[in-house]
Amino acid sequence: MSKKEPSVFVKDPEYGWVPGIIKGQSGSKVDVEVFQYRDEQAITCDKGRASTGTEMRTVNLKDYPAEVLPLQNIDGNGTLLEFADMTRLPYLHEAAILYNLKKRHMGGHPYTRTGDIVIAVNPFQWFTHLYTEEVRAQYSNTFVWNDDQKDPRDKMDPHVYEVSALCYKGLAFDGGDQSILVSGESGAGKTETVKIAMNHMASVQAGPSKSTGNGLDPVVKRVVESNPLLEAFGNASTRRNDNSSRFGKYLQLQFDNSEASLMAFGGKTESKCKLAGSTCDVYLLEKNRITYHDPEERTYHIFYQLLAAPQSEKSKYWDKLGSKNADSFKYVGKSPIPKIEGKTDAEHYQETIKVLKMIHIDDDKLIAMFRAIAAVLQLGNLGFKEKGGDADKSETMTPNEMKELSELMAVPEDQLNLSFTERTMKTKTETYKVPLNATLARDACDALAKEIYGKLFLWLVTQVNAATRAEDNYKGGSMSSFGIIGMLDIFGFESFVVNRFDQLCINYANEKLQQKFTEDIFRSVQQEYEAEGIELAEITYDDNTDVLDLIEGRGGLLALLNEECVRPKGSDFDFVQKALQQNKTSPCLIVNKLDRMSFGVHHYAGKVMYDADQFVASNQDLLPIDLGDLCATSNNFVIAAKIEEPKKDKPKGPPKRAKSNLVAPTVWGKYKTQLLSLMTNLRKTQSRYIRCIKPNMKKVPVLMEHIPTVEQLRCAGVVAAVTLSRSAFPNRIENSVVRFRFSSQWDPNATPSKDPGNAKADIEAILTHALKEKETVDKNGKVVKAFVVGKTKTYFRAGALEFLEANRLENGLDEPAITIQKYARRYIVLHSWADRIRAAKDAESKKKAEEEKKKALAKKKKAEEAKKAAQEEALRIKAEKKKKEEEARKKREAEEAERKRKAEQEEQRALEKEEKAFQKELKKMKEEIKELEKDLASKERSNNKKVKKAEEEIETIESERQELEEKHNEIMREAAKIDKAEIASARKKIEESDKIIAYLRKENKKVRDQTEKMKDDLQELKEQNNRLIEANASAGASLDSLEKQKKNIATHNSKLDENLKKWKSQNSQLKADLENRTAYYKAETRIRGEYEKAMEKIIEIMEEKCDDAKLIEDVSNAQMQCEAIAAQKGGIS
Repeated sequence: MSKKEPSVFVKDPEYGWVPGIIKGQSGSKVDVEVFQYRDEQAITCDKGRASTGTEMRTVNLKDYPAEVLPLQNIDGNGTLLEFADMTRLPYLHEAAILYNLKKRHMGGHPYTRTGDIVIAVNPFQWFTHLYTEEVRAQYSNTFVWNDDQKDPRDKMDPHVYEVSALCYKGLAFDGGDQSILVSGESGAGKTETVKIAMNHMASVQAGPSKSTGNGLDPVVKRVVESNPLLEAFGNASTRRNDNSSRFGKYLQLQFDNSEASLMAFGGKTESKCKLAGSTCDVYLLEKNRITYHDPEERTYHIFYQLLAAPQSEKSKYWDKLGSKNADSFKYVGKSPIPKIEGKTDAEHYQETIKVLKMIHIDDDKLIAMFRAIAAVLQLGNLGFKEKGGDADKSETMTPNEMKELSELMAVPEDQLNLSFTERTMKTKTETYKVPLNATLARDACDALAKEIYGKLFLWLVTQVNAATRAEDNYKGGSMSSFGIIGMLDIFGFESFVVNRFDQLCINYANEKLQQKFTEDIFRSVQQEYEAEGIELAEITYDDNTDVLDLIEGRGGLLALLNEECVRPKGSDFDFVQKALQQNKTSPCLIVNKLDRMSFGVHHYAGKVMYDADQFVASNQDLLPIDLGDLCATSNNFVIAAKIEEPKKDKPKGPPKRAKSNLVAPTVWGKYKTQLLSLMTNLRKTQSRYIRCIKPNMKKVPVLMEHIPTVEQLRCAGVVAAVTLSRSAFPNRIENSVVRFRFSSQWDPNATPSKDPGNAKADIEAILTHALKEKETVDKNGKVVKAFVVGKTKTYFRAGALEFLEANRLENGLDEPAITIQKYARRYIVLHSWADRIRAAKDAESKKKAEEEKKKALAKKKKAEEAKKAAQEEALRIKAEKKKKEEEARKKREAEEAERKRKAEQEEQRALEKEEKAFQKELKKMKEEIKELEKDLASKERSNNKKVKKAEEEIETIESERQELEEKHNEIMREAAKIDKAEIASARKKIEESDKIIAYLRKENKKVRDQTEKMKDDLQELKEQNNRLIEANASAGASLDSLEKQKKNIATHNSKLDENLKKWKSQNSQLKADLENRTAYYKAETRIRGEYEKAMEKIIEIMEEKCDDAKLIEDVSNAQMQCEAIAAQKGGIS
């Protein structure tokens, strides 16, 4: 192979970057021999030794940064060099990072360092040896407690533990708040990385050479064990990750560092900075997953855990839940995977319940929480249809499901039904209702499900915080100021085939974090350059200010979308058109001329096209006011809870006009406020970064897919960080290496050193001579060299190192190689005889060593025999001691048994005494019951007599009525012979009848009063009976005879109830008879009225045809007397 063939990387559409060798160059066109391998996993930098073939490609240098092909980091044999800290890579670029990570990943090294950034490649397997207590203590002691002045990272492999240890050290010894920012795509291992860091934080705060073991402080235990609880409620299985976090989380570990300054003066023998508690903020829960998820994915774990719980426990939460499973609810469905992290949903349920009880969510709270979850599930089963053929109206088609939901939510069923099918609209001046069609009613169900679960999730976070917050739980709440180590676990940059509102929110958050990341990287590069004595003017980089202006500026996407949400007829289409028009000069906005409902953004990680469908609706996320008001009436505090917005100071000035319910805070507006608060808090801390990488989409160990890995490196900002750090000088090498490596290209006579023997002066001369061709002249006429020599490293501009390597391969290795071979052969010959002599001496020494070993073994055997005898004696003494202890134990047990027997006897006597007292009390109560029974019987007899008397009087009245009727008929027949005395006698009898009726009414009232008194007596008897039952229950199982008596009493009470019912029936019958008699007399009065009318006709006839005036007058007087009697009778009735 020719010496003029440098090893490089070239771009490849299938594998991202592939290794090759330059075969020739013509201008900007380069011919490269690219090696072909068995598969992607086999591709490596080995100069083609393991390749299966080659392919010639012609590449254009204009397609590469600085028009230079990136060089491979290989040794003289063409083998890829591996670096734990990639800042030591001679050639640091995207391809070098990819292949370095790949080699470490295949070798079982998941962590790699790039300056202050730790890259964690998910191994998809657990390396136990990396996370033992010994390893934790080693990193703690090395990074925190040892006083070594050197950088501990030089002697320790990269690890998450180094980040957590350095954060603790920065807080404990420097007094500054810290933060760890963990990012990566779904399945990259963010959540697990945060847990590893948090567990190590609990270990390092224990002090030097200590480990947490099983003796966790209660406060630390709550902090460590409670935060994973949020995984059950906020994590779900996706195509990319079985346990994917669907929300962002900022966990703030609170430390008591009030005495931390003492460690700086008193030595590092004891920790004075203790973990005191934690608080947690959450961001952007993926609510859409509650109502819909891909068939190959799952909704949130807690739904499956609840439905996999034991039937008895499910029935305790809701009696209809016991027989149901995941297939019973449309929001859930059958789980596509049987286990999550090696455990079933039923096993996870038990762990979740354990942690919930640890943070005091049990009993009523637990039931209310799971009933709220059951209500969310039930909402998915509701269905609606057109009402009466009117497509604009709707009604439920699942009445049973609606009824069960109303029971779960504890709200009236009719109001719940109306809340789904109608909507109340309010303006400043009026309120009105509009019907909802079936689609909108179904949407209202989904909105309510999201609202309830969102409130439940936030409530759970507050409960976790209440159980772990240091202000409430540490030292009795006596402290209010704590040191902070924040841990941010947030969604990484996302770019899918179809990107919607959620992706824009997520990428907006990543842009904000990238802004801080860039600032921090710039700061670290600035410190490095200052330490090496290099001018800061050499640093140039691009920030993402243009992107943030496009998103959050005054006329940006956020403002325009909020404006469209406020507008009465705002639409997604109008939002896109306004965004394109008002931001047409932005270099970061992409116009899609083929689709007017989409737009694109040039993010720091690449271009992303967004589909604006449902942007306005997603940004509003409003719950209809009817459903909100109805939820407020529920007795389930989770459902009725109202999410309070942070209170703001009221501005001065005149009051603002009232707003309608059509205007509400938007999702993006609230999210922006949260992000601003988060960024403000992060900027108060010293941040450290962990970038998580998912090496393959198959989720299998060892394999690394190139293109997805490179895309993640770009999205994580790792490539941007490298670009920034090496914007002026892409390559850097230690000064000692430069001096040795390129001295062959130096002519001391042409370019002498200014200070011979001085490393920096010699390197300056060597590179000035070797890179003369790469010098340029700036606009001021100043010569700009292709390198800068620092105090410990030499920095090369783009293309300079590649130029040196090419010349070294071509001109500088022949003569040194011959010289090395000459001395090597001489060394081999000279040392061959010496080796034989040394072998003989070694054999003699070995023989002596064996003899010494035999003597030592004999001596050791004798010592072991003596030791064995001593052990046997010790065992004998131990056995005797154990025998004495056993005898003493038996004696103590006998004494304890005797004491127990006496105590049982005393207890038995006390029980017998108590039973006698109970029997006496029972006897007394029986006597009282007998007295009451006698009284009741007496009253019953008295009542029967009165009833009988009333019946006799009624019979008398009936006979008198018949007599009166006969007499009345006689009067009608002999109207002319009517006598006034007889009429008076009849009137007197009628009056007596009225008196009898009044008397009967009074008697009836007395009977009612007696019945009420008997009810009171019966109630008193029941209360006495209940007291007897309670007393009987307290006597225990030994009072079986009393149990029989209790049953007899209950039977007697039942008989009393039956008698009471009988008396009530008799009383009702009596009342009915009285009402019948009264009705009869009223009817008689009506008959008399008819008779009077007949009399009037008779008188009229007599007046017309009778000539006897005296007879007419007598008959008229009789008729008037009858009318008076009838009128008086009617008044009494």
